[in-house]
Amino acid sequence: MNAHAAPAQSLNFRARSLLAFVLEPTRPIADWLAALDAWLIRSPTFFASKPVILEMAGIEISLREYRGLLSDLARRHIRIMGVENASPALVGPHWPPIITGGRTVNAPAAAEEGAAPPSEPPRIEKTNALIVDANVRSGQSIMHPDGDVTIVGRVASGAEIVAGGSVHVYGALQGRVLAGISGSPSARIFCTEARAELLCIGGVYVTAEHMSPELEGRSLEVRLEGDELKLRVLN
Repeated sequence: MNAHAAPAQSLNFRARSLLAFVLEPTRPIADWLAALDAWLIRSPTFFASKPVILEMAGIEISLREYRGLLSDLARRHIRIMGVENASPALVGPHWPPIITGGRTVNAPAAAEEGAAPPSEPPRIEKTNALIVDANVRSGQSIMHPDGDVTIVGRVASGAEIVAGGSVHVYGALQGRVLAGISGSPSARIFCTEARAELLCIGGVYVTAEHMSPELEGRSLEVRLEGDELKLRVLN
């Protein structure tokens, strides 16, 4: 009899870099969850199907509270892929794994008063731009953490645009826009017809109920100055 050797199976490994959102619970946890609920009311699908990490360095929490926190987040459709700086008591086969070595993307720190000016001119970061030549329908979410997003069309109510850089909407903006999520303090939002549910740059946001009625339907520029969003009419 002739023996036939089975062909060797190949096993391919790949490394892939992903943008993950980091949530940092604070005490009292009930108040933190209430603040999270207020955000989710304005942007209900923001964390859906996205990798989320819990940063636990700033909070002491028992295993029972931790279990309850994970359950509360799961009920809000937030699945935790891992935790950073968790105590050993929160580590186990049934809990999210420990993640280390992640690189935080933040805006550059302001120079201290009296510090010497930099010896080199500031480097201009090159980013990739995403252009969407169509309307963005309700329920759609466009995420591009690597640069600017340009929408040549309408962003419907219930739609969401998330960009690492600036966002340009050449049409009616009725949905939600989050710009500068990769730490760019100079990110801006532009639209030709402002009717937005939420505008956010660098974590600072304004909702429709807090916008002046005089801005509705106008061509608008939004920029971040300090801890405040500045909205300017362009026409």
